[in-house]
Amino acid sequence: MPDYYNLQQLAQTLGIAETNIIELQEKGLLQPKVKEGRPFFSSRQAHCLRAALRWAHKDKIDLQDAFALVEARWLAHTNAPKD
Repeated sequence: MPDYYNLQQLAQTLGIAETNIIELQEKGLLQPKVKEGRPFFSSRQAHCLRAALRWAHKDKIDLQDAFALVEARWLAHTNAPKD
């Protein structure tokens, strides 16, 4: 998996329309990193979006809702106390 994807690469890799990714951006759920004036998505973002796609399909929920759930779980996991 590459470190970063542009919009077209991410859409093609995940098999979704670019408009789905743009909608997540517009809702503030998915923010690309800007490198040399061009937006790129990280491999972590790609991983989370892939998980959200699976979740949305499995539970028949909106992709935006599924992505928000994945992000919430990711944050809970990364902020969990370490023993």
